Amino acid sequence: MANTGKLLKTAEAAQRLGVDTGTVARYIREGLLPASATAGGHYRVSEADLEAFIASIQRSKEEGAIVVAFANQKGGVGKTTATANLGVLLKQMGLRVLLVDLDPQGHLTFTLGYNPEDLSTTIYDAMIGERDFNINQVILKTSFGPDLAPNNIIASNADRELSSKPTWGTRLATVLKRIRHNYDYILLDAGPSLNGLTVNALYAADYVVIPTQLEMLSVKGMQLLLERIDEARAEGNPRLQIAGAAALMVQMTNASRAMAEALRQALGQRGIRAFTTVIKRSVQFAEAANQRTVMAVHNPRSDQTEAYRQLLAEILRVVGGPGLDRLEMLETPFNGQSFEDPVESPKDGLAVPTQNGSGSKNSSRKRATVAAASAGKAGE
Repeated sequence: MANTGKLLKTAEAAQRLGVDTGTVARYIREGLLPASATAGGHYRVSEADLEAFIASIQRSKEEGAIVVAFANQKGGVGKTTATANLGVLLKQMGLRVLLVDLDPQGHLTFTLGYNPEDLSTTIYDAMIGERDFNINQVILKTSFGPDLAPNNIIASNADRELSSKPTWGTRLATVLKRIRHNYDYILLDAGPSLNGLTVNALYAADYVVIPTQLEMLSVKGMQLLLERIDEARAEGNPRLQIAGAAALMVQMTNASRAMAEALRQALGQRGIRAFTTVIKRSVQFAEAANQRTVMAVHNPRSDQTEAYRQLLAEILRVVGGPGLDRLEMLETPFNGQSFEDPVESPKDGLAVPTQNGSGSKNSSRKRATVAAASAGKAGE
């Protein structure tokens, strides 16, 4: 730290930040807020460094939400589970969160209480309609806290339908631009392929988190994603940054530990961080999925939820956005507070939005898509 300008005591810094002195000391210990020490061992913070820190956690209203994409073309690496749990934890911190399902399988949509096949409008409709479509018609409330932009099987037509449209790679970015000011974070759950929807995620995002398992095929498949990220930066999204790679659904063995070290070294050569937090595989994830819930809600005091809290803290330190001044909230388990406007699930456990019905405008289109998919399988 360059000690230029006025030096502030931690009490003065705390007053400007609206936190206590213990929180300021923690910011300093964790390297978030630069500081020097006096001969007596007391911290001093330069006014310039404090102003820069405040600017990093108070993004302007014009800039809006930080958009983070969770992407890896390999399936089964825990993208959807991570997106859902991290989104819920952000909401529990009092932040405004939108989760966007970009997988035609609609797993995130299903996890958050909706039946994908019953939805009349999805994020894909907004992308196809772009400027002529009201994105607010798509966004749904969930009983878990974050808002949801859902998806379903109709989006499997994305590569064919999007490629015929101008600026096809930036359709999602254009849609989200209209609502970024409504949220602090928008998390994008990309599907298990590098299709048009995933490319749109890379053009729309500020940061990419790469979920991976500590297995050779998962790590090997990362190379193609890194190439797509480089292309997105070069062709229209120069602000895109890789926040880091996160090891998820890991079975801790000697082989996985060796793979973790190899991954860190390989990523380090490219200047990419590997988050230190590892999410271990657990039967509790399957139990939560079977009950149509999220681990952070199903068992907020579990080791798995605690690991997600630690991972979220790492991510927030990288992106430097809203919530950076609330990291202490991640140090204690969720206390059970309720969210505003919860959506109550029907008795069968399926939360279906009332505006969707069998006579929806997408019903015939959906049936045609499903029929075509079935015909394709029959011919294989």
